[in-house]
Amino acid sequence: MRNKLRVFVVFVILIGLPIFAWYFLQKGSTMRKDALFQLQAKDVIDEFETSTENDIIVRQSFLKGKRWLISILGNDERRFLNSATVLNLYHQSKQEFKPFVMNITGLVAGESMPQITQLLKFKSSDSTWLNCYMADNHLFPFTQEVFNIPDHFRNHPCVILLDENLQIRNYYNLDSKDEIQKLVWQYPVFLSLKK
Repeated sequence: MRNKLRVFVVFVILIGLPIFAWYFLQKGSTMRKDALFQLQAKDVIDEFETSTENDIIVRQSFLKGKRWLISILGNDERRFLNSATVLNLYHQSKQEFKPFVMNITGLVAGESMPQITQLLKFKSSDSTWLNCYMADNHLFPFTQEVFNIPDHFRNHPCVILLDENLQIRNYYNLDSKDEIQKLVWQYPVFLSLKK
């Protein structure tokens, strides 16, 4: 009985563990290749100008040279849930990478920029984190024009990954759990792309 147990343990160590490791390495490699394929450049953003809550003027040239996660948040009941998704991505990546985030959020009458920044738990605007606000009825037309958003993402809160050459790498609908899972999986790959 003991000999069979020893043989089994040796078999697991010599055969089972390498097969197990190979399987997960292969799966990880396949997932990364798939992410790289999906993160191919899709479009270049158009010229634009907007300002942050701290009156920093943001233009196309301001974004050049850095990789940005751009979130577009409408003014609906899911705004706080969507902002939490953005914050989670930021906190998960800030130790290994230096992420840059730009939030464009719609406001309705009576809402103030500092109040919404605080409610959404966003950082105050600086060179790595930008909070831009505009009237809710201008939000989606503005972002559709600047970021060339495909039809099936229009009028939805979304995240756009923008590379250092101002090329859009992918779009993610924040109303979809599958899209959020895809974003969580692809965002570290996007940040680790070779320049």
